Amino acid sequence: EAINAKMAVSFRGFDLYLSPIKHEGCYDRLFRKKVKYHVLSYKMKQKLMTNDILDENIQVITPAIDINLFKPAIEIISKNDIINIVCVSRLHWVKGLNYALEAMSLLKKEGIQFKFTIIGSGEERERLVFAAYQLGIIDDVVFTGKRTQEEVIFHLNQADLYVQYSIQEGFGNAVLEAQALGVFCIVSDADGLQENVLHEKTGLIVPKRNPLALANAIKTVRDFDAKKIERINNFAIERVKKDFNLERQNELFLEFYHN
Repeated sequence: EAINAKMAVSFRGFDLYLSPIKHEGCYDRLFRKKVKYHVLSYKMKQKLMTNDILDENIQVITPAIDINLFKPAIEIISKNDIINIVCVSRLHWVKGLNYALEAMSLLKKEGIQFKFTIIGSGEERERLVFAAYQLGIIDDVVFTGKRTQEEVIFHLNQADLYVQYSIQEGFGNAVLEAQALGVFCIVSDADGLQENVLHEKTGLIVPKRNPLALANAIKTVRDFDAKKIERINNFAIERVKKDFNLERQNELFLEFYHN
């Protein structure tokens, strides 16, 4: 206001959902000002509008990825009886990894073999490792820590399934990357994930905080025939290329700031 400048604010999921809980009233002054807002999903837009922000002042611009970098592997990876499941995630409670581990323990109790690779670092690592130990799946879960982009792509290209079981997620770049690589995705119904993946079209969406539902979804995908898997994965690849590329994102941001 002092220099008569326009203002734009970009909200990520953590900013919009968790910061107000940690710091009550932290946006009260902001929400009284004439400001334009950028959010990652329509779910976030709906949440922001509960603070009396006008629809016309909120622009949804989703994350985007380099579709030239995240291309499906040409070489077909041979599959075996062990389901190779990957998740790329910060080790934080909001990512719901404890529920994912519980789902894996349910699979093991049914005699279903799997390898669950969790790529990422964070404050919850010790707790999650101990949870895997207590659940009896420590030998079936791999905590790789933080990895380079090339290493992440390598792991995803080996995967049968990608799982993102967050309890809150603004959108989820890693899910876009997995879809672009042709990895079947199972995600929770947390916020922007419902827009990231289209249920039964580009993957599966299951209720959050429900390990049994996640375990059942994994079993469901395991029983899909190859043609159905291929159809869903191909649709996911084409959708990411069309709707979540960097060129489209750049155009939308230019429009956002010019207006």
